[in-house]
Order: sequence, then C-alpha cells, then structure tokens
Amino acid sequence: MKENSLIALRARPVVSALIAALPEGAVLIGADVTERSAGIWRRDRLLAQVLVRPQNTTKTSIALRICHEHHQPVVPQGGLTNAQDVVISTGKMNPIEEIPANKQTMVVQAGVILQSIQETDAEAGLMFPLDLDGRDSCTIGGNLATNAGGNRVIRYGMARDMVLGLEAVMADGTVISSMHRMIKNNAGYDLRQWFLGTEGALGVITRAVLRCRE
Repeated sequence: MKENSLIALRARPVVSALIAALPEGAVLIGADVTERSAGIWRRDRLLAQVLVRPQNTTKTSIALRICHEHHQPVVPQGGLTNAQDVVISTGKMNPIEEIPANKQTMVVQAGVILQSIQETDAEAGLMFPLDLDGRDSCTIGGNLATNAGGNRVIRYGMARDMVLGLEAVMADGTVISSMHRMIKNNAGYDLRQWFLGTEGALGVITRAVLRCRE
C-alpha cells in the first residue's frame, strides 16, 4: 500500500478511534495485514485493510463498540472478508485461565489452541473430548463458533455438549457473560446456546468454561 493510501487509511475515523483506544500493536493496517496468510489451507493473503487483535473480553468490547458507532462491518478472522471490512482476531486471547481440578472444568479464552487444551487436560489425568485433525492450529473459539463435531462426535457429541459456560461480545460492544460451571443449571435463558454454532453472526466468543472428562 502506497504511503498516501496508508495515511488516508489511518485517518479514517473508525481506524483512528481503534488505534487511540487499544494498546500499541493491537491494530494492524496496510501491509501488516495483507502480508498475513488467509489461512493454513490457503496460499493467498488476508484481504482486509484493518486487523484488530484484542487481548481480552474488555478490549474486544471496546473494538466492537467503536466499529458499531461508525457503522463499520466486522468479520471474525477465519471467515475471510473483502477489502473494506475490519477483521477481529482472537489470536492474542490465548491464556488458559484455570486448569482442571476436582471440578473437572477448564476456563479458557477463545484463542487457545485445541491441542493445548488436550495436553493440559492430559496432565491433570483428564480428557477434553473434542478432537480434530487441525488440533495443532484450530482455536477453541472457532471450534465453538462452528459447533465442531470432530473425531469423537458419536460418543461425546458436538462442541456445544462440551461447554458449561460462555462469554461473548455483541456487535455494539455489549458483553454477555454466562460463565456457569455446573451441568445442572436451569436458571433462565441458556445464553451460551445463542452463540454456539452461529459463526460470529450474533457476537464474538471470547471465553468459555469447558467440561472435561475422566
């Protein structure tokens, strides 16, 4: 991207607002975006002008609120996009917040790699049933957003059957949190089911409570 075009892009109200509101390095523009691969199964590059990499739910909420206020379309990374959209990546949201113990639950952020979850469970003498061929690169947020099936689906069910609680950010920046840790929970609406399998159409999944097995 030419220097004049880069200056013009940085001056766009939505872009300048994102840069001002988020930490340094959280907003990529120009060649820093287009030189990134579109995906592990594709050789082309990411076709977007702006890539936002929030580190947690709060930063994701800020980014989506700004885009909402500026009527800016947003696409979670993985769905690909056209040159006018802002892409939200969960790559920086990758801590395992709580490892399984007696409760057999794990709290993770959306960018954690599936294989990391499996290995952490194994160290605790447990198992996370979801398993895909792309376990070393796919993220749990993407697995939940697509309601992945995987290699053990007949025995253990779809990804939605392995989630006890969920946190997500809606398009206007509103945070929906239902981080329950109990299998038996009939209190009100089951908010997690609003987002599982919707591929980011209703909001961006940022955290989850996973059910581990013995």
